[in-house]
Amino acid sequence: MSVIDTSNLVQFQSEARSLLNQTARERSSQPGAAAETAASGDRVTFGQSGSGAVTYTAGLQEGDLQSPYELLRSRLVALLQEQGVAMQIATGSGEIDIASLTPEEAQALVAEDGYFGVEQTSERIFQFAVGLAGNDPSMLDEILQGIEDGFAEAEQIWGGTLPDISYQTHDALMSKIDHWLEGAASA
Repeated sequence: MSVIDTSNLVQFQSEARSLLNQTARERSSQPGAAAETAASGDRVTFGQSGSGAVTYTAGLQEGDLQSPYELLRSRLVALLQEQGVAMQIATGSGEIDIASLTPEEAQALVAEDGYFGVEQTSERIFQFAVGLAGNDPSMLDEILQGIEDGFAEAEQIWGGTLPDISYQTHDALMSKIDHWLEGAASA
């Protein structure tokens, strides 16, 4: 049984709460917000002093919240921007702006025939690895070691386990290498 590290989840939840509170503060500072809050908020009075009632509100109404995808995407974009990571990803036929990527576009990119799908990604890795080795089958051990080191590093970065698509890509890549070796042996 593996242990799940929830420290990132706790940090994400804390940052999400902070974003919601910031949104509530921004909305309450807009003109007319005080009158709207006073008209719609609950009132609580403590004691019998003459200070009057205090109005409070949750700040956000149902439907005001972003979808989980939008919240995660906006947080990821902000994090990447803070780290100076480019928001554009080259796809061979153009560039994709991560900040405006919709769930449908993301799904199309990782679909079977998508740019980041198993087939196209394994082909790019294969071409890179074999090209780096000078198309020399005697460099097989170095090629395989580089691939395994890359996947091991990715697993470490992801906390030990990659998404299933990564393992499918690895299997497809190994199949391409086997096919390449068979062709080289018969030549």
